[in-house]
Amino acid sequence: MRKHGRLGGAHAVATLVLVVAAACGGPQTGTQTNWLRACQTDEECGAELECHCGTCTLACDENGSTCADLTGAACVSAADVGAVALCDGSAPPTTGLCLLPCADGACPTGTACRAGVCAPLHEATEVVTVDPSVRHQTLVGLGAGTVWLTDEIANHPAASALFDAMFAESGLDAVRLFNRYDDYGTSDLSTSVAIMSAATERLGAPPTLLLTSTSPPAALKANGSELCSGNPDTCTLAKLADGSFDYAGFAEHWRAVVEAYAAAGIEPDYISIQNDPEWLPPAEREVDACRFLATEGTATVAVDGTEVEVEYSGYRNALAAVKEALAELPTPPLTTGPDTRTVEGALSFAAGEELAGIDVIAHHLYETEPSAVDRDPLLALNDVGQRTDRPIFQTEAQAEGLGTAILLYEAMNTLGASMYLQNDFAASALLGIPNPTALIALTETGFDLQDPYHAMRHFARDTDSGWVRIDAESEPGSVLATAWSSPGADAMTVVLVNPSATAAVVEIVFDEAPSSARVSRTVFPGVERSQDLGALPPNGAVAVPGESVVTVAARY
Repeated sequence: MRKHGRLGGAHAVATLVLVVAAACGGPQTGTQTNWLRACQTDEECGAELECHCGTCTLACDENGSTCADLTGAACVSAADVGAVALCDGSAPPTTGLCLLPCADGACPTGTACRAGVCAPLHEATEVVTVDPSVRHQTLVGLGAGTVWLTDEIANHPAASALFDAMFAESGLDAVRLFNRYDDYGTSDLSTSVAIMSAATERLGAPPTLLLTSTSPPAALKANGSELCSGNPDTCTLAKLADGSFDYAGFAEHWRAVVEAYAAAGIEPDYISIQNDPEWLPPAEREVDACRFLATEGTATVAVDGTEVEVEYSGYRNALAAVKEALAELPTPPLTTGPDTRTVEGALSFAAGEELAGIDVIAHHLYETEPSAVDRDPLLALNDVGQRTDRPIFQTEAQAEGLGTAILLYEAMNTLGASMYLQNDFAASALLGIPNPTALIALTETGFDLQDPYHAMRHFARDTDSGWVRIDAESEPGSVLATAWSSPGADAMTVVLVNPSATAAVVEIVFDEAPSSARVSRTVFPGVERSQDLGALPPNGAVAVPGESVVTVAARY
């Protein structure tokens, strides 16, 4: 395992049930018997206390004198992680709150230690049953692409700290690189090498690498350019003198690419011969592209306002040539495809025998709205993967924080994906245009972690390649639950996503008590980000505020 040391002990087949028991009687601390009880209104707290963030206590200021009658209480600043955690991830609307700090996790009956302060327990609203005996896909990796920012990332003034955030602190262990060999006439791989070396150093092993092409070299394109814009009739492979498409030249190019990367010390685990093969850029955009049909043939497109039949190269034909060219290498990479912009696009390519030569089914999640996911195409592609015995990779997606968490859940649970890649590891500091879907926003001298980073970290930090997804059934289903078990069954991680604005409370009950279990949480409407809340309370209470992600990492 790359990110976690193994703890001793074997984990028997277990069922985890997420449910909260009714709150116990409040602590009899100081002169107020209602002190630290759960509440919804001030009236429940008596004449001398107030209900703040569901807790009977008092507001306080810097001198803390308000807390004097509450034995053991301290005035905790509204900015303190404990006060924020008590208030479901948002700062309380007061200068501070009288709270009871927990020493070594000890708290009075009816409360539990949460981010350093004692918080009342609450009644459950959700039940999630996790069954380790029902096993699904094996995780290959979670990560993102450096896309066109490879140079900017590698040469950033804060590169060392940036690489720590990208890999060591996030748990992400997969990288998607755009091919730089024979790219616009250059073949400088030095910055790609720098990124892969930094990732290897921080992970303790090379990250899983997907090498993707955005376009063949200009010499292999019908329009003589890697760019396409308003030229649907020539945005495809070049033809030879006999009128056939130059699949042999395309295959030779790919063999040269793989050999060049190997010579630089980078061996791709997977390659994608063409990103978005079904896509034609609109006339107002000039970007890398090359259109392939599933198999060689013709399609009707508009050229200068007139519909014409255009002959396009075939993805299957090109892939077969590439596979043959790479077969002689000592360790040829596996092929992913068709790498279409949508799940529906992948389904159309998967019709008939077009999967021949594809080792891993790859697709993107564009046109999938996180707030209204159509699960039918995801289930259909899952079925294709099951029937053809091929893993499924989601290789390019863009969404903000909560949307990323929802798409991660849908990709892994509904689609059965073994890899999930966000499109952008970083947003450029040079463009001056915000990109809230990137994991990290670069500045001239530093960087900021964005909401998608925290969403992915909740899934990645406490899992690893080789872990197996296990059943997690939610009832009534307002909380989306994903569960993973380590290869040795000595660790289990449950990730809860609450897509609604309504808070939920759950409790995890283990058939076999873990030796340790910790809770971390991100609340997107609030200020809490990847916050370690501490040990799972003895009763297993887990607060899952609206639009939040919670991870419970159990070790045996």
